Amino acid sequence: MPPSGDPFSRRKSGVPHGGGMKHHVTLAAALVALLSLPALTVTALGQETRASATAKLDKEFGASDANKDGFLSPAEIEARMRKMKVGAGKTLDPTHAKRVAALFLARADTNKDGKVSKAESAALMGAVFSAYDTNRDGKVDATEAARARAAAKGAAQGKAAPKR
Repeated sequence: MPPSGDPFSRRKSGVPHGGGMKHHVTLAAALVALLSLPALTVTALGQETRASATAKLDKEFGASDANKDGFLSPAEIEARMRKMKVGAGKTLDPTHAKRVAALFLARADTNKDGKVSKAESAALMGAVFSAYDTNRDGKVDATEAARARAAAKGAAQGKAAPKR
């Protein structure tokens, strides 16, 4: 299960999680976290600042916004999920990409207009950054990044998250 402060916990996802959905929501949470982690990649200096993570997210948002309307549509989100690496160069299969895209949309689309704005994406990234900046110094260092990756990987495998 994701750490209690993780913005992707099942309790906060807004997605029903009864019975068989539990695994899918946890997997989706891990994949959404993994999608966000490239923006939290630790630099050569051993840390990622909120500003550098935001710059990377802006670039990713622009690349994912295929029609350049300033929003990510369900189709654009799904296309991005299909390209997302999930380990050893593998990508999500079409069925899982569609499920994860729908769950991402449910989590990120806070005004429920059926698309994700740059502001909604930035808010979600901000929540992810805050969750993984465990010492609250405005940076995600190598240790915090490793914990974030382990938590996401563990959630994807149905394991408990490492202690903070």
